[in-house]
Amino acid sequence: MRVAAVGIGGAGGRIVERLWQDNERRETTYLGAACAVDTDTEALDELDALPADRRYAFGLSETNGTGTNGDRTSGTAAIEDERLEVRRAIDELVTSDIDAVVLVAGLAGGTGSGATAHIADALREVYSIPVYCLSVLPAGRDDDAAANTMQALRALESTVDGQILFDNEAWLGSGQTVESASETLNETVVARLGALFAAGEATAPDAVGQSVVDASEIINTLSDAGFTTLGYASQDLQTGAGSGDGTVIDQLKNRFLGDNADDVDEIEAYNAVETTLRRAVRGKLTAQCELDSADRALAVFAGPPAWLIRDAVTDGRRWLTEELQSPEVRSGDMPTPDRDTLSVLVVVSGVTELPRLVELKTLAEQST
Repeated sequence: MRVAAVGIGGAGGRIVERLWQDNERRETTYLGAACAVDTDTEALDELDALPADRRYAFGLSETNGTGTNGDRTSGTAAIEDERLEVRRAIDELVTSDIDAVVLVAGLAGGTGSGATAHIADALREVYSIPVYCLSVLPAGRDDDAAANTMQALRALESTVDGQILFDNEAWLGSGQTVESASETLNETVVARLGALFAAGEATAPDAVGQSVVDASEIINTLSDAGFTTLGYASQDLQTGAGSGDGTVIDQLKNRFLGDNADDVDEIEAYNAVETTLRRAVRGKLTAQCELDSADRALAVFAGPPAWLIRDAVTDGRRWLTEELQSPEVRSGDMPTPDRDTLSVLVVVSGVTELPRLVELKTLAEQST
């Protein structure tokens, strides 16, 4: 799935820069273009990997280029003054091969909270492709941050096709702050987004799955589904692929008789797929939810072709359907011939019961 990513505000810009770096490292790319827009010029200057011509400052007359200092009203005023200019900057990214626009924003800050829905609305006026938002929830129990977040979530609900939630609070270790853990947090969310958007983008014949996850499958899972959360798990496999181990005889046999990965024990492969799927679903999601409140899901199985046993993938989809109590579950596989890792990404959409949103709503009500 080819996407154009737009980072809004400080947190959004840093995540999009990580997406840019992740995309650069992949053999098959998913990021058609990327940019960062912010009211803080210093934060934009700190984005070293993202090209300078993909960083745009706006609302300078409102903020003097120093950001909004958490003031949502200031963020809204900044985008209202330059709504058309910001949209034109993003227009340069949206070429004919783009399947969707993904906005990325931390909703606790003034810029992310105040400007994101306005940017989404401006894009929806001219584009028929979906516009999604990665909405980053704050950590801690700050009333103002919670109020910003809840107002932004409500505004985005009517302007985007779906929101993927990432809850900073759930991913912080004991005693950690968002600032000290920012690298790990960004790496976590980018690993999941990269796995989602790269699905189905294979170019080599041996990297095409038996059941391909194309852009339409992802769009049908994310769109009109409200909130989405992502689960992910991986495990290393003993395949010998890509390694220099083994005797000279073993290396010659692999070279002339084929990769010994074809000798994978089917029971072992089946168990590996089953275990990894269950870890992805029952482990830590990007935002914790009641699984039976979801109305659709997508599972993407990635790994060496010999390990992606068709029966295991089919049974995994059946198990996920029962686990979510939802009839609308899609699945697909993504062969990675040159890697010794099996991974499963699970997209759980249309969730309505999220404990963290209940907490934030309570905090927001205390600030009024």
